[in-house]
Amino acid sequence: MKILHVVQSLDPAWGGIARVLPVLASQLAAAGEECRIATLHGDRFGNAPDIPGVEVLRFAPRKNSRLGKSPDFNRQVPALVREADVVHLHGLWADQNRTACAAARKLGRPYIMTPHSHMMPWAWQRSWWKKRPIGWLFEHRNLREAACLHALADGEADPIRALGFNDRIKVIPNGVTIDDYADLPPADDLVGRFPELADRRWLLFLGRIHPQKGIVQMMQACFDVLASARDWHLIVAGPDEVGLQSMLEAAITRKGLTGRITFTGMMPRRDVLAAFGRAKLLLQPSMSEGLSMSIIEAMACGLPVLISTACNMPEVATQDAGRVVASARRPIAKALREMIAMDVGALAGMGGRGRDLVRARFDWRELIPQYRQMYADVAGR
Repeated sequence: MKILHVVQSLDPAWGGIARVLPVLASQLAAAGEECRIATLHGDRFGNAPDIPGVEVLRFAPRKNSRLGKSPDFNRQVPALVREADVVHLHGLWADQNRTACAAARKLGRPYIMTPHSHMMPWAWQRSWWKKRPIGWLFEHRNLREAACLHALADGEADPIRALGFNDRIKVIPNGVTIDDYADLPPADDLVGRFPELADRRWLLFLGRIHPQKGIVQMMQACFDVLASARDWHLIVAGPDEVGLQSMLEAAITRKGLTGRITFTGMMPRRDVLAAFGRAKLLLQPSMSEGLSMSIIEAMACGLPVLISTACNMPEVATQDAGRVVASARRPIAKALREMIAMDVGALAGMGGRGRDLVRARFDWRELIPQYRQMYADVAGR
């Protein structure tokens, strides 16, 4: 089957979608499907890497276009859609969705839309004055006429269903190949660049420095806890997307915690894996998620997690692989105090249960047949 994936960016700095789509496409290709990815390349959309077994089609965006308009993409997308059996669009509020869905409808090709958390309540309401006109122009129709809306978790499917655009909803999560996390690199290089990390127990926040990720509430909770937990150190690993870091650093200075919290910026993949292996706890109290790859990867590495209810992973609590709390200062601080007070064996047991959960629910070997069936069902319909 020929599958055309459409996404705004594959640059790793763009976060979750750019991280998971290349792996999904590679896994599908290895299973015998023919995958292409059409993406923007250049300007603020960064650089699209090569992907083994997958044809990556790169299109130049119009300079400074917020929606990612690309005359080159618009000219070529009808031919790309014509050659595909199914079109799979990733994310919302992109000009590529406008032209790709219009071409699919004209040519009679079914298309799937994966919102990747963009239809969760917090994200749907944020900057609504910008999104509503885009919705009226093309995105609401795209959602209504999609052959399928793909949700990553039941907790994402429910808000999609409540918005009422389309009841053809399929839930399949993101995945990992758990064997890839069996042998993690040492963290020596990371400690060499940030000597303050030596001889400390690491709390890890991995993601964009953005209000959506709950970083303000998390930082407030750490202010409450770290003052009396002298051997713990918070690492914030991710790009400063909206200029929030300077405000956080000023607050850290006021609280007298300079030297206890390290901002690393965007880390290369090897350092991410090293941090997973060296950290004792992942913090991700997001305001809005579809399904976070960083949480799944952390658990695959045997790392306990402290996450929010908006991360759509209630099984973390039911399987005792971590704690799930509201994305607010007090509940985060309460759970953090409880977890850092645990002995080494208790935390390791929690991490082991997380790894078992990933093996059972989020391994690509279990998920790829479900994705292939979704494409076959849509193409057959």
